Amino acid sequence: MIEIAGGGVRGLSCAIELLSNGHDVVIYETRQEIGNPIRSPGIIKNLESDFVEYCNGKKNSFGWAVRREWLEKQLAIKVLEKGGEIILKTEAPPKAIDCKGGKSSSPGWPSDNLDNSLEVWNGGITISSNLPEEFKIDTMDKDKFCFEHSDGLVECWIRGKLPETKQGWLELIQGEHPANSEKIWADESIQEGIDIAKRIIQSLQQVS
Repeated sequence: MIEIAGGGVRGLSCAIELLSNGHDVVIYETRQEIGNPIRSPGIIKNLESDFVEYCNGKKNSFGWAVRREWLEKQLAIKVLEKGGEIILKTEAPPKAIDCKGGKSSSPGWPSDNLDNSLEVWNGGITISSNLPEEFKIDTMDKDKFCFEHSDGLVECWIRGKLPETKQGWLELIQGEHPANSEKIWADESIQEGIDIAKRIIQSLQQVS
């Protein structure tokens, strides 16, 4: 049994790759729910066609806007369908494969494995008429970006303090990510998870 620490996009993608190659997998996630709370942007360059509807996907000038929590849930469904196991609100065993990506476990859960190269990004969801002047829909700069979901809600992220809105944000989000916005796509986490799984498979083959 291969144990994975982290039930985000990275850990779920790692588990899917391992399960697809015949390995038994269990994921440990400290959050109370896969996909909640959200700490990463809902942007992805390559979205599986059967995920578009379930993830509320909307095509824009730089990729797809999705509800990140729904993307994680769809990946979790794949893990379960392939025979994997997910254990929530539980710290992983010490020797589990680390797929947290250097992030804290989750709010309220202390962690001593933070990646000091990551920086705090703050995000918010609102309606277009309530958008702060610092943001423009479907634009992506190095330290801030903004995109619209298919339901009309707008998701904004900035490295540093999130600007105030006239009527307040509908949802506040915060997470640790690389300083450059080009490195915080969901695609990055998916590929990292797959690469981790491939290294595990290769090491197991060498042992056998």
